[in-house]
Amino acid sequence: MTQTMENQTIVATTRRQYTMTTLDYGAYQDLVNEKKQILFDKVEAKLGKKSLALITLAFEVSSRSHFKQKRKSGEPYITHPTEVATIVCDWNLDDQTIASAILHDIIEDTEITKTDIEQMFGKSVAELVDGVTKLEKIHFESEEIAHAEYFQKVVLAMSKDIRVILIKLADRLHNMLTLGNMREAKQKQIALETMEIYVPLANKIGLHKVHLQLADESFKYLHPYRYQVLSRAVAESQKKRLPLVETILKNISNSLKSNGVAAQFVYRQRTIYNLYRRMQRRRQSFDRIYDIFEVKVVVENIRDCYLVLGVLHSLYRPLPGKFKDYIAIPKSNGYQSLHSTLMGPHGTPIQLHVRTTAMEDVAENGIISHWIKKGDHFLSATPETTIWINNILDIQSSSFSANEFLNNLKHDLSPSDIYTFTPKGKIILLPNGSTVLDFAYYIHSDIGNHCESARINQYLARLDTKLQNGDIVDITTNENIEPSDDWIQMVVSGKAISKIKHYLKEQKYDEDVSNGIKLINQSLSMLGADITLTDKVLKKLIDKHYPKLDTMALEHAIGNGNISTLTVAKQILEIHSSKVLSIPLSKCEFTINTDTLCSPLPDENLLGSVNRHGELILHKPNCKNARSMGLEKFTLVHIINDIGKEFSVRLSASIANEPGTFSKFASKISESGINILELNQEYKSAETALITATLSVKDLPQAEDLVLTLRNTDFIQKINFL
Repeated sequence: MTQTMENQTIVATTRRQYTMTTLDYGAYQDLVNEKKQILFDKVEAKLGKKSLALITLAFEVSSRSHFKQKRKSGEPYITHPTEVATIVCDWNLDDQTIASAILHDIIEDTEITKTDIEQMFGKSVAELVDGVTKLEKIHFESEEIAHAEYFQKVVLAMSKDIRVILIKLADRLHNMLTLGNMREAKQKQIALETMEIYVPLANKIGLHKVHLQLADESFKYLHPYRYQVLSRAVAESQKKRLPLVETILKNISNSLKSNGVAAQFVYRQRTIYNLYRRMQRRRQSFDRIYDIFEVKVVVENIRDCYLVLGVLHSLYRPLPGKFKDYIAIPKSNGYQSLHSTLMGPHGTPIQLHVRTTAMEDVAENGIISHWIKKGDHFLSATPETTIWINNILDIQSSSFSANEFLNNLKHDLSPSDIYTFTPKGKIILLPNGSTVLDFAYYIHSDIGNHCESARINQYLARLDTKLQNGDIVDITTNENIEPSDDWIQMVVSGKAISKIKHYLKEQKYDEDVSNGIKLINQSLSMLGADITLTDKVLKKLIDKHYPKLDTMALEHAIGNGNISTLTVAKQILEIHSSKVLSIPLSKCEFTINTDTLCSPLPDENLLGSVNRHGELILHKPNCKNARSMGLEKFTLVHIINDIGKEFSVRLSASIANEPGTFSKFASKISESGINILELNQEYKSAETALITATLSVKDLPQAEDLVLTLRNTDFIQKINFL
C-alpha cells in the first residue's frame, strides 16, 4: 500500500471516530477562517485535493485541542500552528509535514498523546510531532538546561527525519514574526537564543531566506535603536542607489546578449542585519557600504557562469581580492556561486553573484530544494547536510550533558568556514580559527587523540597553529601521545572540544570513582564511625537521598567534588544537617588547608569541605571566598587540635608612632610563647603606625588571650583579627 493510500485510510477511519461540533471563536472567527482558508487554498494548489483530507483532519484536531487557549496577543492559539503550517506549505513540503506543523504543539499543550496522534495520523506524523515537542513536563534545574535538553532532542530526531528541524524553524520564524506581544525581557531572551542557535542552523542547512529573516527579526529586538537608524538610512540610500544598479544591469544585459548568453537578473535589498554585519566586518560606516543590494546573474549551466564572468570583467574592472569561486569549492551547506566585485560607473563598486538556475534553487532553499526535485514523501539530506548531521551526532555521543552538547554545537554552527586540504587533495571545511588539532580530530578521533605534530604546506607546525584557507595539512601521530587539559585551549571546533573532554573524562572516571570511595571512608573514620562504604550502605544512602543516581554515578560525583563528602558522611551516619561535626585532628587523614583571607582556627565553628585532592578546606562562616565557592559545598565543623598543630592567624594593630613601640609589640608576642611568621609596619600619621602580623597559634583561645594581653598595653590604640 502506498503512503498516500495509507494516509487516506487513516483519515477515513479517524473521521468516523473523531467528530466535533463547530467551534465559536467569537470576535476572532473571521481571522481563524481567513488563515485556515489561505492554508487550504495553498495545499490544494501545491499538492492537490487528495491532500486536503489529511490537512483538514489535522486542523480539526488541533482546533479542538487548542480551543480556548490564546496567544499573548489575545488571538486564538490555533492561528499559530495554522501560520506555521502555511510557512511549511510555502516551502513545498509534503502533506505529512504540513499536518505535523498544524499539530506541532498539541502534545506539549494539550491532553493529546503521541499514541493518540499515531492512531489518528500514522507513525510518521506522530514521530515528527514528538520530535518538536518540548520536555516541559520534566523538571529541570534551570531554563537554560531545559532548552539544551530540548534542542538535543530535536537534533536527535532530525538525524532520523530532517523534516523535524524544518518544522522547528518554521515555528521559530513565526514566533519571531509575532514576538512584539511579549514583555521586553522575554523578547531579548528569545531573540538571543534565535541568533545564537537557529540563525546559524538555518544557514548551515542552506535555508538562506529563513536565515536572513530570523537574523533580521532577532536584531530588531536585540538592538532596536540600531535597527531603526539603519532602516532609515537604507530607505534613504535606496532612492539614490537603485537607479545606478539598474543602469549597470542594463549594460551587463546588453553585453551578454551580444555574446549570445541568456541570463536572468535578480536583485533585492540586503536585510538590515546583513548590512550591519558588513559594517562590523569591514569596520566601515553605512555610507561606505556599497553593496546594499544583492545582485544575481542566473544562467543555465556552469560553462555560462564562467563565460558571464569574462564578459563582466571585460565590461567593468574587477576589484583585486574580491573574487571568490564557490562553484569549484562549494560552501559547507552546498552553496555554489561566483562572487566578483566590479568598479561600476562614477566609481561605484557593485558585487555580483553568478550561478546556474539549480545553484540559485539551492542557494535560496537549501535542503528544501532537494525535496522539490525528488517530489516524493521522504526527504533525504544533501551530502553536505548528512556530513554535518553525522558530525553533530558525534559531538552528542561525546558530550556528558545536554548543556555541554549545546555549547560544543555552537562552535560548529559558525557561519565562517576555512577550506583546508589533506595531502591527497581532499577538502576539509573547518570553523574559522581552527588549528592543526581541529583538523586532526575532523579526520578521525584516534588521529586527534594521538596527534603529535603536523606539516602545513611542507613546513613543520605546532598543534595550536591556526590554519588558513588553502593550507595542505599532513598529520603525524604517535600512540604514546594522548590528550591533556591544555588541548582544550588549542581547538575551536565542537567536535574537537567534545572529543578531548570525553577522552579526559573517560580516563578520569574510574579514578574519580575510586577516589569517592576513599574520601567517604576517610571521612567516616575521621568522625569516629565504625563503618565503611559497603554496597548495602550505598543502597540505603541512594534510596533515601539520591534516588536519581546509581552507585557508580554517586561515587563519581563524590570523587570529583560535585557532591560534598562531609554531607554524605552525615547522611550515612544519620546526623542532622544542621549539627556541627566535631573533628579531632588525631583522626584526620586529610591535609588541612586553611584560607589565608579569613584565617580559621580550631575551637571555633568553621565551614569545612573535603575536596577531590584529599584536603580538608576550612573557612570562617562569613568568609567571602567560601561564599563565592558556594555554601552548599560546606558543612559546619568544629576542629579539635589534639595534636598541637600550628595554624596561621593575622592581626592588625594601630600603635603609637613612638621610638621602641614596634619592639615592644614584638616582645609582648614573644613573651606569650607565640611564634611570629611575618611582621610589617606602615606609617599612617605623626601619631599612629599600622602593624600587620601573621602569627602561629594552636587554637582560637590562644589567639584571643594574646589579643586581650595586647589590648591592655598603653602603646596599642586598636587591635583586631583580620
